[in-house]
Amino acid sequence: MQNSWKEARQIAFTYIGTVVGAGFASGKELLTFFVQYGTQGLIGVLLATLLFAWAGTQVMLFAHRTNARSFQDFSLFLFGRTFGTLFNILLFIVLLGTTSVMLAGTGALFIESFGFHSQAGIWLSILLVFIVSYRGLDAIHAVNSLFVPLLIAFTCLVFFYVQPWAGHGGPGVIVEVVKPFAWITSPLYYVAMNIALTQAVLVPIGQECKSEKPLLVGGMMGGLGIGLLLLLGYWSLHTHQTSVHDAEMPMIALLSGLGRIIPLFFSLLVYCEIFSTLSANVFGLARQMMQQMATNRLGSVLFILGISYVVSFVGFGSLLGFLYPLFGQLVLVFLVMLGFRQLQARFKT
Repeated sequence: MQNSWKEARQIAFTYIGTVVGAGFASGKELLTFFVQYGTQGLIGVLLATLLFAWAGTQVMLFAHRTNARSFQDFSLFLFGRTFGTLFNILLFIVLLGTTSVMLAGTGALFIESFGFHSQAGIWLSILLVFIVSYRGLDAIHAVNSLFVPLLIAFTCLVFFYVQPWAGHGGPGVIVEVVKPFAWITSPLYYVAMNIALTQAVLVPIGQECKSEKPLLVGGMMGGLGIGLLLLLGYWSLHTHQTSVHDAEMPMIALLSGLGRIIPLFFSLLVYCEIFSTLSANVFGLARQMMQQMATNRLGSVLFILGISYVVSFVGFGSLLGFLYPLFGQLVLVFLVMLGFRQLQARFKT
């Protein structure tokens, strides 16, 4: 029983850590997908919470039941061979692109926050990501079990600091949006995009887990944990939207009165979130290569990191600008097919 609980907790932390990247920690994603819609954004947060709890759990359970070894197997299970192959190609490119962009982001963070050369940050990240992704799921679980509680603690700190009883409360602002139903579609896209990308690590978790109970409990805990962070972050930013709307890092802007230590700690936290997502991406991409090309783990991890390093110099913005809208249309279908497969499985039983 104790081991089952420990495994569920590790799964929950890994789920949260893979979804919650630097965009969330900085507050940018919260403003874009939820806060800008005012009080209606709160409904979006609640909807996203339910979807995260459901979708992440279903991905792991289906991966366990079908013995899917990588996101390729899982996509073929959902879409069939033709559309599944197309989705896999897009997913592989988008994952590789975001990995390259995040790797370049570690260099920028080292310059702006720590005063080191960008290559120092990139090569340190490559070394650490190699160690974690090469060691597999156990190392990814360990990393997220360390970083996610820190993120939760930081988000709680921001929340309590900006509340009216702390003397920092402010009026919320409802932003009028041209698209009247964007506050509903925005959380759908947010969840669908994140679930589609995090299946690179959720599928191996489901496949390697020995029983369904830790997957069910861990998936629900992870989804609710993401929802809690969304709610705390939303409420903190909503009450100060006018003052942080144009800030590069809205969450840290809320803590500007706490001196210099907090910004440094926040920068470290952002790096940790980038690092945890990088490790999960490289692990998932390497596992895909191992299945497709019959390569070993060492060669696959080194290849993915090498390609990501090269692309981080070239830039991936224009290609991602083309692929993201296309991929964004497919990810909603991903959620629909996930629900369809669940209903199909219930009727069969």
